[in-house]
Amino acid sequence: ADHVKIVLLGGRWGGKSSSGNTILNKEVFVIGEHIEVSVMETNKIADTLVTVVDTPSWNWVPAETSSDELKQELKRSVEMLGEGPHAFLLVYPLGAAFLKRHKIAIEEHLELLGADVWDHTMVLFSRGDWLGEVTSEQHIQEAKGELKWLLDQCKNRYHVLNNKVKTDEMQVIELLEKIQRMIRGKRKRSMDGPIE
Repeated sequence: ADHVKIVLLGGRWGGKSSSGNTILNKEVFVIGEHIEVSVMETNKIADTLVTVVDTPSWNWVPAETSSDELKQELKRSVEMLGEGPHAFLLVYPLGAAFLKRHKIAIEEHLELLGADVWDHTMVLFSRGDWLGEVTSEQHIQEAKGELKWLLDQCKNRYHVLNNKVKTDEMQVIELLEKIQRMIRGKRKRSMDGPIE
C-alpha cells in the first residue's frame, strides 16, 4: 500500500501521542493533555503517505465505566479513515507492569471496534529506550501471563519505538514494513479463503 492508515489506541500515560509524533516525524499530537476527540494527521515518510489517528486515551478500567463520548470517539476513529485503518497500533510502555486490569481494559475497549479488530492489531511498545534493543527483545520474548496473552492476541506482531530518538527514521520505516506485511498477509488469506 502506498498509503498506510493507522489508528493509535491505548490507555493514559502510555506514550500514544508521542508515538504518533515519532511515526509522522512532526509534532502534531498534543502530549501530556487528555484529548477528548480523535485527531487525524498525515505526512510522507520514505515515499509512503502515512495517516495516523490519535484517539482519546482510556483509563485502565473496564470499558463499561468509560464515558459514552470516549467510546464514540474510538468508533469514529475508524470512520475517519474512510475504508478503515490498515492497522490498529495498541501502544503500551515497554517494561511497565501489565496486569489483569490492563488486559480487561484493552479487551473491552477493542471489542467496541468489531469482531475482527485483533486481525488488524499490533502492539507498539513505547519507551524503547528503557531497556536497550537487545534487552527489549529478550523482555518481550520471555513475556508471561497477561503480556503473553496480549502478544498471542496480536499473533506476536509487535514493534518497539524509542520516542526519545525522533530522528531515527529507520525505526519508523521498519514499523511501516511490518504493517505492509500484515496487509499482504490479510490479502493472501482473503484470496486463499473458501469460495462462497
